[in-house]
Amino acid sequence: MIRTLDARQSHHLVRVLRLAAGAPVEGFDGKGARFDARIERADPKACAIRLLAPIAACTESPLAITLAQGISAAERMDWTVEKAVELGAHAIQPIVCARTQVRLDAQRLQRRHEHWARIVEAACMQCGRDHLPELGVPLAFERWLAATDRRAARTRIVLDPRGAVRLAALRVDAAQPVDLLVGPEGGFDATELEAARAAGFQAVRLGPRVLRTETAGLAAIAALQAIAGDF
Repeated sequence: MIRTLDARQSHHLVRVLRLAAGAPVEGFDGKGARFDARIERADPKACAIRLLAPIAACTESPLAITLAQGISAAERMDWTVEKAVELGAHAIQPIVCARTQVRLDAQRLQRRHEHWARIVEAACMQCGRDHLPELGVPLAFERWLAATDRRAARTRIVLDPRGAVRLAALRVDAAQPVDLLVGPEGGFDATELEAARAAGFQAVRLGPRVLRTETAGLAAIAALQAIAGDF
């Protein structure tokens, strides 16, 4: 079976990696299937690859973590999205909070979402993941919280430097998905923290130091993967 790649993927293979016709590559569909493949036509605008044998591999963590991340400044948010994919996050949900410093209109927010989607895809290719993590459309904090299913068996964590519980003390069951709620620069305000607790989120701290928003969520994902995931 021959597949033609889009212009961005074609440019990456032919111009960036400088691969020619006949070069072996790996392909994946973002839904769990991965294949050995070979470049049939090295066109930088429409590269064609031939899918060969499927590859039996699983690179997904048994712990399904959804990172609900308060939107931060451009480079910080880009970094968070990229590294969350590498660390095995199952889904990423950008949220607009009271202290979010980046204020975008609907059109610019849509462009930013498309930009993050490209980062997700590139990070998947780089780290060899089989599934594309779901990237939610940016939502207001209150709207996202109201949409969460409080009846479902999930582990709900909101990061708070003043939280009463250390992350290492949590009992995490890999069979239960995790909702990890992380604030933007400046963190959550008191109203948001109270709303999160009312929705079943447990306030958890990451040690005695206050971490930046682009560090906190990633550190928590890594710790959760070590506790109940695939680290």
